[in-house]
Amino acid sequence: MPTPETHAYPPNAYAMAKHSQEQQALTFGRRYGIPSVAMRYSIVQGPRQSFYNAYSGACRIFSLHYYFGKAPQVYEDGAQCRDFVNIRDVVDANMMALEDPRMPGLACNVGGGRAYTVAEFAKTVQKEMEARLGRELPEPVIGGKYRFGDTRNAVSDISRMRALGWRPKYGIADSVRQYADYLFAQDNVEDILDFAQKTMKDLNVVRNVKET
Repeated sequence: MPTPETHAYPPNAYAMAKHSQEQQALTFGRRYGIPSVAMRYSIVQGPRQSFYNAYSGACRIFSLHYYFGKAPQVYEDGAQCRDFVNIRDVVDANMMALEDPRMPGLACNVGGGRAYTVAEFAKTVQKEMEARLGRELPEPVIGGKYRFGDTRNAVSDISRMRALGWRPKYGIADSVRQYADYLFAQDNVEDILDFAQKTMKDLNVVRNVKET
């Protein structure tokens, strides 16, 4: 079920910090007459995401795996739902927040408009990279590992932004294609996947599923 703006139940320190900052911005904005808008982004995807940041998203992780001919790991059973939004749609939403006089004081979800499973996203990347490289690539490895603290399903209700006139124009295939354009235009892409995976394992973020 999509999560509306009226619901806030931050489950970890990261989410609590974001919610606290949002409350501060909106509260002080009202108090001191500073136009303030809280934008709640879903998983933002598209070109120019860092190749070296282990946190920068599924598109980077899956694309780099296939770029180097490796099978990406999909955590849990791959059926967990996520809401992916294109960076260009985020820019449009940000410009609207800056310019639309109806938006100060609001907290608005900025999402892609529909849910995708992580396995669906991985297959979309696989197809795009197969077309680019001209060969079949290994299937994603599903199961066996999970990321501690992950939410099972996270999808945003974007009806507030839609009512104001904004809507997402790009889907996950567009995001993957735009990221691939960026990736294949680079000449210094290093294989840092093993290092990133080891770092997450050492921090006990990625864990093995235990049989019961």
